[in-house]
Amino acid sequence: MESLLLTIGFIGLALAVLTPLTKTASLVTLASFTIYFYAIGIENWLPLMLFILGLLLIVFEIFIPEFGIMGILGAILLIAGLYWTIGDVMQTVRDLSMAVVITTGLVVFLAKRGYSLTNVNKLILQTDLPANNKTETEDRTPNLYPGLVGKAQTPLRPSGKATFGKEEGPMFDVLSAEEFISMGTPIVIEQIQGTEILVRKQK
Repeated sequence: MESLLLTIGFIGLALAVLTPLTKTASLVTLASFTIYFYAIGIENWLPLMLFILGLLLIVFEIFIPEFGIMGILGAILLIAGLYWTIGDVMQTVRDLSMAVVITTGLVVFLAKRGYSLTNVNKLILQTDLPANNKTETEDRTPNLYPGLVGKAQTPLRPSGKATFGKEEGPMFDVLSAEEFISMGTPIVIEQIQGTEILVRKQK
């Protein structure tokens, strides 16, 4: 039962980050983790704080993927929080392994269906960009078409950001049609499917 609750919490976190179901999935995650720690019996708040801090660092690592130390530290704190609460190595490994394996499978499935950090990135961009810059941005937006050359402005794993035409132009959410593409790599549009832009390395 506890393993299932932890798994549901991780699944909710993945859905919150990758899909438009941010609010609902976040509530599911919060409820699942709360019930999980209540079910296994928490004696003080420090393990829970370590667990939450670990999750936050891992999420931070998702948005700044080349800053690896945050993800590693987050994983250590998360495991430490769980072990401190449970007090059993085997149960900690069992619960966490089940959650990670199932959530990883879900993330891979969503990535293949075209889901990415687009939902969250749009919210960030809307917050950062002043309203009076809208017309200027639209004026500099290039016409996108297969074969147009650009550059990856973030790592594509497989989703990320890229610019086309002028490098100082607006950034677009793209999806790599190949393997991982590192930041700064020249790319070319392979296919445009609705709002989804598939790219590959420029040969």
